[in-house]
Amino acid sequence: MTSLKGHLLVATTELLDPNFFRTVLLIFEHSEEGSAGIVLNRPTTATVAQISSQVFQEEFAWEKPIHLGGPVPGTLVVLHAQESLSDQEVVAGLYTTADPDKLRILVRQEVEPSLFAANYAGWGSGQLESEIEENSWRSLPASVDYVFWSGEQDLWEVLMKEIHASDLSKILRIRDVPDDPNMN
Repeated sequence: MTSLKGHLLVATTELLDPNFFRTVLLIFEHSEEGSAGIVLNRPTTATVAQISSQVFQEEFAWEKPIHLGGPVPGTLVVLHAQESLSDQEVVAGLYTTADPDKLRILVRQEVEPSLFAANYAGWGSGQLESEIEENSWRSLPASVDYVFWSGEQDLWEVLMKEIHASDLSKILRIRDVPDDPNMN
């Protein structure tokens, strides 16, 4: 089994589960025992300021949105680039933190880039691999730019276009595709 830790999962149109319709996930754990990740493109209307007294027992004014990380209940997790406040490195320069004391510091410092997520997506042993075989998911290596996406276009659409372009290049056996087609 090849680990997908540090990869993005992009839901295909074949995935019918409404929890994952047009979602992009970052996989932060993938082993024989199972997998876990966070949905990156489901911001909620809740903010750090709104939940701060309940979660941190302290008031913060940061209007940073909280994302819905998946359908599995779990703790608040932050994706960020501060190694000193990390619990785990997912890919080079990208970390997760769920430790309450470290989270409090991240909020006090209003660390950017960051993504706050409540809950997570989880799969039992072999479950994710089965869903990939059923063409429910496509994967590609994660990049910090995609994890903290701030582009005008929808992240899911951008990644699906990238996946389709890669597929076409493989079918046509094109080895070097320019980033800018005008440079053709």
